[in-house]
Amino acid sequence: MKSSILITGGLGFIGSHIVDALSRKPKDEVAVYDIRAQDSQSENIVMVHGDVFDSDKLLKVMRDREVSSIVHMVGFASIPGCRENPDTSFRLNVSSVQRVLEAMRRCDVKRLIFPSTAAVYGATNGPKAEERVSPRPNNLYGCHKLAAETLIRGYAENYGLEPTIMRIFNVYGDLDKEQGVISIFIRKTLSGEPIVVKGGNQLRDFILVGDVVEAFIKSLNNEVCCGETINVGSGVGVAIKEIAEMVQRAFPKVEIKYEANGESEYSIYADVSRMTHLLGCTPTHPKIGIPTFIEKCRLRYLGTTT
Repeated sequence: MKSSILITGGLGFIGSHIVDALSRKPKDEVAVYDIRAQDSQSENIVMVHGDVFDSDKLLKVMRDREVSSIVHMVGFASIPGCRENPDTSFRLNVSSVQRVLEAMRRCDVKRLIFPSTAAVYGATNGPKAEERVSPRPNNLYGCHKLAAETLIRGYAENYGLEPTIMRIFNVYGDLDKEQGVISIFIRKTLSGEPIVVKGGNQLRDFILVGDVVEAFIKSLNNEVCCGETINVGSGVGVAIKEIAEMVQRAFPKVEIKYEANGESEYSIYADVSRMTHLLGCTPTHPKIGIPTFIEKCRLRYLGTTT
């Protein structure tokens, strides 16, 4: 039996990679509902131009497509951006979730895959973050994502929804769409600017976008992970200064400038036990994946010379 999947906000960084992977799985019928979409159809993928806040159209698409699962990728994934634009953050990270949940309730759609964030953990004492600890976000992005998680759990308790909440760590692997530190460093290098590292000893968990996609797709038809919260990371901490040094090894001419970090440094990386056991995922080790990605970027823009 074919499953009908709706991906809201499917043309963003991670969403577009999920769509690309599902396009190679013809047994799945996929509707991509995005405000930037052009109405077109290709194989098993249907593009639908639509705003998640247009409830009538969202309901119509869900009913017409007989949607059985939703991957909700609408969001505002920027810590400084959310701090500067709190209304936008709330609208995209919380209100959009409420709209989708209400449409699911009215259409009796049960399955939801939701991308949350490691930012819900806050400045942990860890550094290994486990899903069972009480979240204590210390920025607005994390607060709003935690509010969305709470909404989802409320609908699950009251209306029988079957959600899987994916707490995603630092994703890399797409220089054109990624806004994380790895791609920022590479873009600075390509433009001839120095890399500025603030502090640098803090450890972060970096996961390849393809590994994130694998986790999402494996969760879609996996009843075991219904109702679960799952970290999506590599399980390895890498210092920010190491990232800068990896970039410098590929681009020897780049200058690294170290500055004091105005904020207290803390380290965080994922406990990936649930990701491994429930989804069967083995993420790429970042000290293999990151240099490989940097080299691909170097070859793409500079060819074989350094």
